[in-house]
Amino acid sequence: MNQIKILSATFALDLTTAASSALQIVPNTPTRAYRVALLNTGTGKAGVTFGTTSTNMDTPAIAATGGSGALVLPGNMIYPMIVDCGAPDLYIKAISSGTNTLYITLVATE
Repeated sequence: MNQIKILSATFALDLTTAASSALQIVPNTPTRAYRVALLNTGTGKAGVTFGTTSTNMDTPAIAATGGSGALVLPGNMIYPMIVDCGAPDLYIKAISSGTNTLYITLVATE
């Protein structure tokens, strides 16, 4: 059974309907298996995009229908979603359909 190892502090992004600035998540322990745990505690959806630099990122959007190019998280999450990000240099941008808080923690599974 895999265990989750915490690799960074937990960051809280207060989201609105305007995209956040790029936030760099830095591991506190070197490892090869990078994943990010995301928890959206607000009632609105949250759209999230990732990049390896702050300049090579798409701006997140939440489309009314179809795809948006962003990972869309539901509102009122009760446990985090863990997503492979694959790079030690991780930048994240997010947007919300309302006013939400998105919690972000870099993790690894062992």
